[in-house]
Amino acid sequence: MSLQRQRGMSLIEVMVAVAIITMMVVAVWASFRGTLRGMRTTEQIQVRYGMIRNAMGTMSREVSMAYLSFNRPASETVHFTFFEGRDGFDSDSLTFSSFAHLRIRKDADESDQSVIQYFLAKDPKDSSRTHLYRRETKRLTSVLPERLENYYPAYVLCEDVKELDFKYWDNRKFEWVEEWRTTQKDLHPDRLPERVKLTLKIKDETGKIVSYATQIPLIMQEKIDLSK
Repeated sequence: MSLQRQRGMSLIEVMVAVAIITMMVVAVWASFRGTLRGMRTTEQIQVRYGMIRNAMGTMSREVSMAYLSFNRPASETVHFTFFEGRDGFDSDSLTFSSFAHLRIRKDADESDQSVIQYFLAKDPKDSSRTHLYRRETKRLTSVLPERLENYYPAYVLCEDVKELDFKYWDNRKFEWVEEWRTTQKDLHPDRLPERVKLTLKIKDETGKIVSYATQIPLIMQEKIDLSK
């Protein structure tokens, strides 16, 4: 056997082989990294839209169970059951009495009836972000909507909401109205809207503003008497 056949690969051949292997590893890693990035982005999108669906579902369920009651002396000026939808341009608020409260513990000092409030507010740590907040009392209260924050905490129901809009169907006028306040005699005293149109406007992952809307029928149109 000749010496030429026994000497093996030359340095150039080794360098070429290493370069080829390196290119293959880089290509595989780039593809794998792109796959991981795509998986993370997809997961973030799914979490984001899951939060939106949860917020819309929660609000639909709770608003549909809004109610008014006769259990208040005619001479009394405070209201324990009410429906206060206030127009704030792109930042509406809604406060109402509802049967939607869920008691987790058997002997909890809570009631099935509560006052629920939805509103937009800035993130306390980042003023560039605005969130949809939910506040709920443990039982009915006569505290005015604008003073509930002094007594009951709120938590974020949906992050980065650009606009919260409520409209209320007035079946006497056959039109949507911007406000609904049962405590005001010159507005809608002691009656609920037939439907509520809820619209959330949220910035998606591309920076585009996307609208999500639903209509919520209110089941208990007639005032109820809890003393019976």
